[in-house]
Amino acid sequence: MKSIPRSGWISHGISLSDVESVAEHSFSTSALSLLIADLELSRGAKVDVERVLRMALFHDMAESLTFDISKAYLGYLGRRGDSIKRELETSAWRHLAEGLKDRALASKYSRLQTEFDENEALEAKIVHAADGLDILLQVIEYRRKGYPGLLLAELWDGTNAKITQTKLLSVKQIHRQILAESKRIGT
Repeated sequence: MKSIPRSGWISHGISLSDVESVAEHSFSTSALSLLIADLELSRGAKVDVERVLRMALFHDMAESLTFDISKAYLGYLGRRGDSIKRELETSAWRHLAEGLKDRALASKYSRLQTEFDENEALEAKIVHAADGLDILLQVIEYRRKGYPGLLLAELWDGTNAKITQTKLLSVKQIHRQILAESKRIGT
């Protein structure tokens, strides 16, 4: 994961030398997930922080086998693109789990991945929100490096729209801070 670039950035015109790795993204998503989980706990929500962290750390683990397949590339396949990506990543996850040789652990990790994919549980919602927030933060980072806003506008707008739909107060709070920072630098 350390050597696998996030291909979505490449399809948005970011130089390969500047593109973050899947490992960098996974770490940042995990840190944001922990922060959100702790903020939600402080508000009285019942959050299983261990499940949040496990999900966040492993949410893109399949990409260690499939690489990061950009949604922009899959768009050429129409509606089939998303289902092909899901099928590839589900198969890669199954392969990773089977490689553990510990059925109980493999089952535990597979359930977590399914839970993440379904995005129904609070823990999955936290990780999905953190994933989106990390994308917004990365856009800001690329803008600071001098990349034009037009290259990243579509990704910014789409991610922003998804984050805006959250009901998690802590995510709304962090999102407002990110938006304020983006205005400060002109995103």
